Amino acid sequence: YLRSYSLAIIHVDLILITSYLEGYIDNCLIDIDQEICNVKQVSIFYDLIPLLNSKKYLDPNPKFAKFYRSKINKLNEFDGLLSISNYSANEVIDNLDIDPNKIVNISSACDEKIFNKDSDKGISFSHSKIINSPFLLYTGAHDVRKNIKSLIQAYSKIDINLRRKYKLVLAGKILEPESKLLDIWIKNYNIDNNQIIKTGFITDQDLSTLYRNCSLFIFPSLHEGFGLPVLEAMSCGAPVIGSNTTSVREVLFNEEVMFDPYDVSSIADLIERSLLDQNFKNVLLNNA
Repeated sequence: YLRSYSLAIIHVDLILITSYLEGYIDNCLIDIDQEICNVKQVSIFYDLIPLLNSKKYLDPNPKFAKFYRSKINKLNEFDGLLSISNYSANEVIDNLDIDPNKIVNISSACDEKIFNKDSDKGISFSHSKIINSPFLLYTGAHDVRKNIKSLIQAYSKIDINLRRKYKLVLAGKILEPESKLLDIWIKNYNIDNNQIIKTGFITDQDLSTLYRNCSLFIFPSLHEGFGLPVLEAMSCGAPVIGSNTTSVREVLFNEEVMFDPYDVSSIADLIERSLLDQNFKNVLLNNA
């Protein structure tokens, strides 16, 4: 009530909610009381991943499912939804009872001051040993839809001489259970531990250095609202391959640089082609 009153007395014309689905695990206040502050409200909309993959995200957690579904049911109360991709806009239209005229695709972007092709390579990077030799790169979360298991398996399938030359770097924070699972996959697929590097948390500046220095960035995700790491990598001039699913297609655009994320051989084959075929690597570089 106090928050709604505060907004009302400063006579705002429009309220933009940047992330409406927050508030389950953090102390985040989102809702506005319309009787106190009756102004137009719009929200940025990212995806319906939990709803469309309910067996993975909602069924195992009834409390979160109740919270999430209550939020989803209130989306039609907004005067507009600003989707981050055409794909996420279509997710709303296809799965929720919301007027399509309320939905506008604003797409996404990354910080060009950090993610660009012009910055010096290797500046103040705390993991300098990584960029002293060729490496493949992935960054992002490690939940099931990110498909990291298939990436590890695909890496195990590429020619052994390529594995000896190119290490696989997994950049970003990894929770302890996720790290242990990675170790199991590495062992099961007979990969030497020193061939896969887990950086842990890194800054955006360090991540941009990795993008600029990697021999190939790989994004095997099964479902994305946009796929920001793909855009970041391309903005830094990295050769990028990724999934031919959901919104990732909008970022990569060229069918030739995409693989079937459900087919490990498809991932492995495109990795090898990217590393061995110079003409194809030029296609990747030009795609950025």
